[in-house]
Amino acid sequence: MAFAINLALLVLGTAGALAAFGGETWRKTEEPLHVRITKRGWFAFCCMMVTLALGITKEIRSNHASVKAVAQQQELRENLTRTTAELIDTRAKLAAVEPNILEAMVVATAGLRRESDFSTPHISGEVSVPLVSGRTGRPLALYGGDQIDYYVFCDEGAGRTVGFPFGQRRLGLVLSVGATSYRLTEHGRQMIIGPVGEAMPAALHNPDRVSGCSLKMLIESADRTREASQLEPLLRMIREAKATSGPR
Repeated sequence: MAFAINLALLVLGTAGALAAFGGETWRKTEEPLHVRITKRGWFAFCCMMVTLALGITKEIRSNHASVKAVAQQQELRENLTRTTAELIDTRAKLAAVEPNILEAMVVATAGLRRESDFSTPHISGEVSVPLVSGRTGRPLALYGGDQIDYYVFCDEGAGRTVGFPFGQRRLGLVLSVGATSYRLTEHGRQMIIGPVGEAMPAALHNPDRVSGCSLKMLIESADRTREASQLEPLLRMIREAKATSGPR
Protein backbone atom coordinates (compact mmCIF):
# COMPACT_ATOMS: atom_id res chain seq x y z
CA MET A 1 0.00 0.00 0.00
CA ALA A 2 2.79 2.45 0.90
CA PHE A 3 4.54 1.70 -2.41
CA ALA A 4 1.31 2.41 -4.36
CA ILE A 5 0.85 5.76 -2.59
CA ASN A 6 4.45 6.80 -3.24
CA LEU A 7 4.16 5.85 -6.90
CA ALA A 8 0.88 7.77 -7.25
CA LEU A 9 2.45 10.85 -5.67
CA LEU A 10 5.35 10.70 -8.10
CA VAL A 11 3.11 10.23 -11.16
CA LEU A 12 0.57 12.90 -10.22
CA GLY A 13 3.23 15.43 -9.23
CA THR A 14 5.03 14.90 -12.53
CA ALA A 15 1.77 15.08 -14.52
CA GLY A 16 0.72 18.33 -12.80
CA ALA A 17 4.09 19.92 -13.44
CA LEU A 18 4.14 18.87 -17.09
CA ALA A 19 0.59 20.16 -17.58
CA ALA A 20 1.64 23.62 -16.38
CA PHE A 21 4.98 23.52 -18.23
CA GLY A 22 5.14 25.65 -21.35
CA GLY A 23 1.49 26.65 -21.55
CA GLU A 24 -1.16 28.96 -20.13
CA THR A 25 -3.17 27.61 -17.21
CA TRP A 26 -5.64 30.52 -17.22
CA ARG A 27 -6.62 33.33 -19.52
CA LYS A 28 -5.81 36.94 -18.58
CA THR A 29 -9.29 38.40 -18.85
CA GLU A 30 -11.72 40.05 -16.49
CA GLU A 31 -13.91 36.95 -16.30
CA PRO A 32 -14.34 35.01 -12.99
CA LEU A 33 -11.40 32.81 -12.13
CA HIS A 34 -13.21 29.53 -12.67
CA VAL A 35 -14.10 30.65 -16.17
CA ARG A 36 -10.58 31.88 -16.98
CA ILE A 37 -8.90 28.59 -16.01
CA THR A 38 -8.02 26.55 -19.08
CA LYS A 39 -8.30 22.78 -19.47
CA ARG A 40 -4.55 22.56 -18.92
CA GLY A 41 -4.99 24.52 -15.68
CA TRP A 42 -7.84 22.37 -14.46
CA PHE A 43 -5.81 19.24 -15.14
CA ALA A 44 -2.80 20.63 -13.26
CA PHE A 45 -5.03 21.81 -10.41
CA CYS A 46 -6.68 18.36 -10.06
CA CYS A 47 -3.29 16.66 -10.06
CA MET A 48 -2.09 18.97 -7.30
CA MET A 49 -5.21 18.41 -5.18
CA VAL A 50 -5.02 14.64 -5.51
CA THR A 51 -1.29 14.81 -4.72
CA LEU A 52 -2.08 16.85 -1.59
CA ALA A 53 -4.77 14.36 -0.48
CA LEU A 54 -2.44 11.41 -1.02
CA GLY A 55 0.34 13.18 0.87
CA ILE A 56 -1.96 13.79 3.84
CA THR A 57 -3.10 10.14 3.74
CA LYS A 58 0.51 8.97 3.65
CA GLU A 59 1.45 11.09 6.65
CA ILE A 60 -1.54 9.82 8.64
CA ARG A 61 -0.64 6.22 7.83
CA SER A 62 2.99 6.82 8.71
CA ASN A 63 2.00 8.37 12.02
CA HIS A 64 -0.28 5.41 12.84
CA ALA A 65 2.49 2.97 11.92
CA SER A 66 4.95 4.83 14.12
CA VAL A 67 2.56 4.79 17.07
CA LYS A 68 1.91 1.07 16.54
CA ALA A 69 5.65 0.32 16.30
CA VAL A 70 6.32 2.20 19.54
CA ALA A 71 3.53 0.26 21.28
CA GLN A 72 4.91 -3.04 19.98
CA GLN A 73 8.42 -2.16 21.14
CA GLN A 74 7.06 -1.28 24.56
CA GLU A 75 5.17 -4.58 24.72
CA LEU A 76 8.30 -6.50 23.67
CA ARG A 77 10.33 -4.73 26.36
CA GLU A 78 7.71 -5.58 28.98
CA ASN A 79 7.61 -9.23 27.86
CA LEU A 80 11.40 -9.41 27.89
CA THR A 81 11.51 -7.90 31.38
CA ARG A 82 8.84 -10.30 32.62
CA THR A 83 10.53 -13.33 31.03
CA THR A 84 13.90 -12.33 32.46
CA ALA A 85 12.37 -11.97 35.92
CA GLU A 86 10.73 -15.39 35.61
CA LEU A 87 14.02 -16.97 34.52
CA ILE A 88 15.85 -15.38 37.44
CA ASP A 89 13.15 -16.60 39.84
CA THR A 90 13.24 -20.12 38.37
CA ARG A 91 17.03 -20.22 38.60
CA ALA A 92 16.86 -19.03 42.20
CA LYS A 93 14.36 -21.78 43.05
CA LEU A 94 16.53 -24.40 41.37
CA ALA A 95 19.58 -23.14 43.22
CA ALA A 96 17.67 -23.46 46.50
CA VAL A 97 17.05 -27.17 45.90
CA GLU A 98 19.69 -29.43 47.37
CA PRO A 99 20.58 -32.12 44.79
CA ASN A 100 21.60 -34.49 47.58
CA ILE A 101 17.93 -34.66 48.63
CA LEU A 102 16.87 -36.05 45.26
CA GLU A 103 19.80 -38.47 45.22
CA ALA A 104 18.91 -39.62 48.73
CA MET A 105 15.30 -40.23 47.64
CA VAL A 106 16.50 -42.56 44.89
CA VAL A 107 18.69 -44.48 47.36
CA ALA A 108 15.98 -44.61 50.03
CA THR A 109 13.44 -46.14 47.66
CA ALA A 110 15.83 -48.83 46.42
CA GLY A 111 14.21 -52.25 46.61
CA LEU A 112 10.66 -50.95 46.22
CA ARG A 113 9.23 -52.58 43.14
CA ARG A 114 7.21 -50.35 40.86
CA GLU A 115 5.98 -50.22 37.29
CA SER A 116 8.79 -48.90 35.12
CA ASP A 117 7.70 -49.62 31.54
CA PHE A 118 5.23 -51.46 29.31
CA SER A 119 4.96 -52.75 25.76
CA THR A 120 1.95 -53.86 23.68
CA PRO A 121 3.09 -55.36 20.35
CA HIS A 122 0.65 -56.94 17.88
CA ILE A 123 1.69 -60.29 16.38
CA SER A 124 0.78 -60.79 12.73
CA GLY A 125 2.90 -63.72 11.61
CA GLU A 126 6.31 -62.01 11.63
CA VAL A 127 9.31 -64.11 12.60
CA SER A 128 10.64 -61.23 14.70
CA VAL A 129 8.28 -58.78 16.38
CA PRO A 130 9.73 -55.40 17.42
CA LEU A 131 9.21 -54.45 21.07
CA VAL A 132 8.79 -50.74 21.71
CA SER A 133 8.88 -49.00 25.07
CA GLY A 134 5.53 -47.49 25.97
CA ARG A 135 7.37 -44.83 27.99
CA THR A 136 9.88 -43.56 25.46
CA GLY A 137 8.74 -44.92 22.10
CA ARG A 138 12.22 -46.35 21.55
CA PRO A 139 13.20 -50.05 21.32
CA LEU A 140 12.46 -51.78 24.62
CA ALA A 141 15.40 -52.46 26.96
CA LEU A 142 15.16 -54.54 30.14
CA TYR A 143 17.38 -54.86 33.21
CA GLY A 144 18.42 -57.80 35.34
CA GLY A 145 15.89 -58.30 38.14
CA ASP A 146 12.96 -56.88 36.17
CA GLN A 147 9.67 -58.70 36.73
CA ILE A 148 7.40 -59.03 33.70
CA ASP A 149 3.68 -59.71 33.91
CA TYR A 150 2.45 -60.65 30.45
CA TYR A 151 -0.80 -61.63 28.78
CA VAL A 152 -1.23 -62.95 25.25
CA PHE A 153 -4.62 -62.38 23.66
CA CYS A 154 -5.26 -64.34 20.46
CA ASP A 155 -8.07 -64.72 17.99
CA GLU A 156 -9.82 -68.08 17.82
CA GLY A 157 -7.50 -70.76 16.42
CA ALA A 158 -4.20 -68.96 17.04
CA GLY A 159 -1.50 -70.96 18.90
CA ARG A 160 -1.52 -74.67 19.73
CA THR A 161 -2.73 -76.56 22.80
CA VAL A 162 0.03 -78.94 23.91
CA GLY A 163 -0.94 -79.86 27.45
CA PHE A 164 0.59 -76.92 29.28
CA PRO A 165 -0.33 -76.78 32.99
CA PHE A 166 -3.58 -75.07 33.97
CA GLY A 167 -4.88 -75.44 30.46
CA GLN A 168 -2.59 -72.76 29.04
CA ARG A 169 -1.46 -72.94 25.43
CA ARG A 170 2.07 -72.92 24.17
CA LEU A 171 2.09 -70.30 21.45
CA GLY A 172 5.64 -70.67 20.18
CA LEU A 173 6.51 -67.12 21.21
CA VAL A 174 9.97 -66.54 22.66
CA LEU A 175 11.07 -63.43 24.53
CA SER A 176 14.79 -62.85 24.12
CA VAL A 177 16.57 -60.51 26.58
CA GLY A 178 20.32 -60.27 26.35
CA ALA A 179 21.68 -63.82 26.09
CA THR A 180 18.60 -65.48 27.67
CA SER A 181 15.38 -66.66 26.03
CA TYR A 182 12.01 -67.13 27.75
CA ARG A 183 9.17 -69.16 26.24
CA LEU A 184 5.79 -67.50 26.70
CA THR A 185 2.42 -69.06 27.45
CA GLU A 186 -0.92 -67.26 27.46
CA HIS A 187 -0.18 -65.62 30.77
CA GLY A 188 2.74 -65.61 33.17
CA ARG A 189 5.19 -63.73 35.33
CA GLN A 190 8.88 -63.89 34.48
CA MET A 191 11.95 -62.46 36.20
CA ILE A 192 14.66 -61.29 33.83
CA ILE A 193 18.09 -62.75 34.42
CA GLY A 194 21.09 -60.55 33.81
CA PRO A 195 23.34 -57.83 35.21
CA VAL A 196 21.70 -55.20 37.42
CA GLY A 197 21.86 -51.66 36.09
CA GLU A 198 22.78 -52.69 32.56
CA ALA A 199 20.20 -52.22 29.81
CA MET A 200 19.68 -55.29 27.62
CA PRO A 201 17.82 -55.19 24.29
CA ALA A 202 14.59 -57.17 24.23
CA ALA A 203 13.13 -58.94 21.21
CA LEU A 204 10.13 -61.17 20.57
CA HIS A 205 10.62 -64.17 18.26
CA ASN A 206 7.80 -66.00 16.53
CA PRO A 207 9.28 -69.09 14.82
CA ASP A 208 5.84 -70.71 14.35
CA ARG A 209 4.58 -67.53 12.66
CA VAL A 210 1.61 -67.21 15.01
CA SER A 211 -0.73 -64.43 13.90
CA GLY A 212 -3.78 -62.67 15.25
CA CYS A 213 -2.36 -62.16 18.75
CA SER A 214 -1.53 -59.20 20.98
CA LEU A 215 1.04 -59.24 23.77
CA LYS A 216 0.58 -57.01 26.82
CA MET A 217 3.74 -56.66 28.91
CA LEU A 218 3.97 -54.80 32.21
CA ILE A 219 7.51 -54.37 33.52
CA GLU A 220 8.14 -53.86 37.23
CA SER A 221 11.58 -53.07 38.59
CA ALA A 222 13.40 -52.37 41.85
CA ASP A 223 16.43 -51.14 39.92
CA ARG A 224 16.98 -47.41 40.47
CA THR A 225 19.07 -47.03 37.31
CA ARG A 226 16.04 -45.80 35.39
CA GLU A 227 15.08 -43.22 38.02
CA ALA A 228 18.67 -42.01 38.31
CA SER A 229 18.96 -41.50 34.55
CA GLN A 230 15.64 -39.61 34.48
CA LEU A 231 16.72 -37.36 37.35
CA GLU A 232 20.16 -36.62 35.93
CA PRO A 233 19.04 -33.70 33.67
CA LEU A 234 17.23 -32.09 36.63
CA LEU A 235 20.24 -32.58 38.90
CA ARG A 236 22.48 -31.03 36.26
CA MET A 237 20.20 -27.98 36.00
CA ILE A 238 20.21 -27.58 39.80
CA ARG A 239 24.00 -27.79 39.96
CA GLU A 240 24.36 -25.22 37.17
CA ALA A 241 21.89 -22.88 38.92
CA LYS A 242 23.78 -23.18 42.20
CA ALA A 243 27.10 -22.53 40.44
CA THR A 244 25.67 -19.45 38.69
CA SER A 245 24.06 -17.98 41.82
CA GLY A 246 27.35 -18.24 43.73
CA PRO A 247 27.84 -18.47 47.51
CA ARG A 248 25.27 -16.91 49.77
